[in-house]
Amino acid sequence: MPEEQLEMIDMSFGENLRRLRRDKGLTQAELAKLADLKITHMSKLENDTGDPKLSTLYKLMGALECSADTLLMDANKVGVDGVLQASFDRAQQLPRRKKAIVIELIDSFCIADGMGEIFNTKGWTYRDGPTKPIGEGMDEKEQG
Repeated sequence: MPEEQLEMIDMSFGENLRRLRRDKGLTQAELAKLADLKITHMSKLENDTGDPKLSTLYKLMGALECSADTLLMDANKVGVDGVLQASFDRAQQLPRRKKAIVIELIDSFCIADGMGEIFNTKGWTYRDGPTKPIGEGMDEKEQG
């Protein structure tokens, strides 16, 4: 993800909390109960209108089974590598079968990106698949 797109990601405390809660398939009420917090407080935290105490952060980290880094991450401060690491942390919570899918997606993307680099260095274009270098082996009709 380019750096300029990273700035468009909302990584406020409230958004991080909401994202992690949804990853667990919990409602605000369910998370509030697990963390021994009031539902109104949970709502304020997710809307960034509440200021959590340290004890609240520990309760949330325990209920969500996450690190402080994941909960408190600010994309503008950690950069794209920090966001990627947080995404990996979230993926580690997935069931084994879904982890395999994430690994396959990453592997496929990296292979495709590498192949794209190979085609680019050889002067080939890559549209719906590799093609011959423009102008090479084409008759005049195809070139024009």
